[in-house]
Amino acid sequence: FLGALDRKTLKPLASRPTAPAGIRETDRPGPQGGPLVGANPQLDENLIRLLFLFGGWRGDQYPKAAEEQLSWFLKNTQSPATGLLPWGEHLCWNVMTDEVASGSVEPMHEFARPWLLWEKCFQLAPAESKKFALGLWENQVADHETGAFDSQASFNKSAPKDGMDSPRHAGFCIRTWAEAYAHTKDQTFLKAIDVMLTRFEKKRHPKTGLIEMNKGSDRCSPASSLSLAIDCDAAARKVSEPLATRLSSFAAREDKIFCSLPHDLKGKKGFVAEVELATGKATGKYTSVWQAQYGQHTTASMAMMCVSRYENTGYVGYRDLISDSADVYLDSLPAEDIDLWPMTLGHAISLELAAFRATTRGEYHLWAYTLGQFAIKNFWGDSPLPRASLKTDHYESITGAGTLALALEELWVSTAHINGVLVPANTIDR
Repeated sequence: FLGALDRKTLKPLASRPTAPAGIRETDRPGPQGGPLVGANPQLDENLIRLLFLFGGWRGDQYPKAAEEQLSWFLKNTQSPATGLLPWGEHLCWNVMTDEVASGSVEPMHEFARPWLLWEKCFQLAPAESKKFALGLWENQVADHETGAFDSQASFNKSAPKDGMDSPRHAGFCIRTWAEAYAHTKDQTFLKAIDVMLTRFEKKRHPKTGLIEMNKGSDRCSPASSLSLAIDCDAAARKVSEPLATRLSSFAAREDKIFCSLPHDLKGKKGFVAEVELATGKATGKYTSVWQAQYGQHTTASMAMMCVSRYENTGYVGYRDLISDSADVYLDSLPAEDIDLWPMTLGHAISLELAAFRATTRGEYHLWAYTLGQFAIKNFWGDSPLPRASLKTDHYESITGAGTLALALEELWVSTAHINGVLVPANTIDR
């Protein structure tokens, strides 16, 4: 699936349009400085999940298209040197020239989000899926004793680094290895999880329990640590003991820490985005309400991580955070100067629906419906494709059109009181 299209002709773009606010040129789907002719399945993940959902009740052509995309990508684009795939934050596949494309000088692999489609991938391309998981261990992790790694790794050559070891990216790796173990029973993946988990167990500050955001930092990113907890909990369901208990215990401790942080949803209308590692005090950075930007969370996107933990564990500390976050968006629309992403609006809709489920307060559901009407009018208009942002007029998957579509499907199923349809959780944008 092309990552950018002309919304009127539904064809590849003839030029490189201005990027939506908050998007880096180097992350856009195409070669450096060239046309946006790249495909990046990680940025289409929610679209692919929707296509599989539609297969049960709207026709076999939808899952067939998703399976063909995944199968071809896995079998034809993998690096023979590293086993890594051209997806994520900096890579894509140039569909015009059939080669890897990058917005940077050197193609670097870095996850953009967790990949929740491994079960389908192992069905379609088991050898390639295993090769990728092994590639993460062999070519993204520099030290197999300490777990030292960098969130970026060379796509074309094996040259793992000891550098930016964010908790978020560690979680993406752990989840991948857990899925690989579940499908192959290869003990290598249990060792990889054990080494990485041990690394982050040791990285907790002895006084606060907070995890440094990167090696040597005196700050903690609550979003990054919570993301790791989500993936550790998911991985625990795929591996054997005693590793399963260690993973779930790690996640449970993070629940207590995150919910005790000085969030200010009533005053600053945001979650604390950064805290001092040794004291747990806020540094003054909070999530924004409507304006998304690379490397920063909105209040709604952070709240959807809380939804993930609450609905998977029932930990009550998240319930108030969910309803307080929903109140931030209640009866609120973005100001005219905001270049709104579809992803942000999708999170706001799903958040209101989650708050309705948690509290049964009808105003949350009503506002989700209002936001849905706003989305259809302002993002789709008379085109079958949504615009990349409110101030652009082309389609570009990097700003989360799939997330908004998933939220609208969730809203429709809820509004129509359709039973027996389980819409995928809208919680992967982290």
